[in-house]
Amino acid sequence: MKSLTKPKRRDAPKTKAKILAAAQKVFSERGYSQVGIRDIAAVAGVSSTLLLRYFGSKMGLFEAALVDAMHVEVLLQEGKDGFGELLTKLFLDVNQDIKPPSIVALSIGDAEAVAMTTRVTEKHVLVPLAKWLGPPDARVRALEIVLLAMGFVLYTRQIPLMSATKGADKKMAAWFAQTVQAIVDQS
Repeated sequence: MKSLTKPKRRDAPKTKAKILAAAQKVFSERGYSQVGIRDIAAVAGVSSTLLLRYFGSKMGLFEAALVDAMHVEVLLQEGKDGFGELLTKLFLDVNQDIKPPSIVALSIGDAEAVAMTTRVTEKHVLVPLAKWLGPPDARVRALEIVLLAMGFVLYTRQIPLMSATKGADKKMAAWFAQTVQAIVDQS
């Protein structure tokens, strides 16, 4: 006799979110070129077939994971006053899991991943940030903030150099906040 139990329905948005979180974790820890679809599927607890059905390819998943991790628009909803302090607090908050700098840094081993990282950063970070900043030299100023932010996060989170020097963390945090704010205020 056949079982009368209904097949389990999949929650597509929840499954996609779980896959994206797994991809961000794995890409930020091992890099694009060192990760396979099966690795990410295993971390997400799904089949590689399902992962490919949602994202099409490893590169499609990489792009989606990077876009999902770079949600700069939330920060830009705030006013320009205190933006440097806001960014500094966000980056130093150990409860925030900040993956984009690691994903970006570890993508450099693959030309296709570098090209995708460049496109995603341009579209989802530089363009909105430049628009928010406004003239003069909005794009250059946006790029300055992105470069500073990437370095600051890498060297405070992933490679914690400041913790080895007493008081450096507070001095560097103040420097970062002031420098970013000076860039924002150049209008």
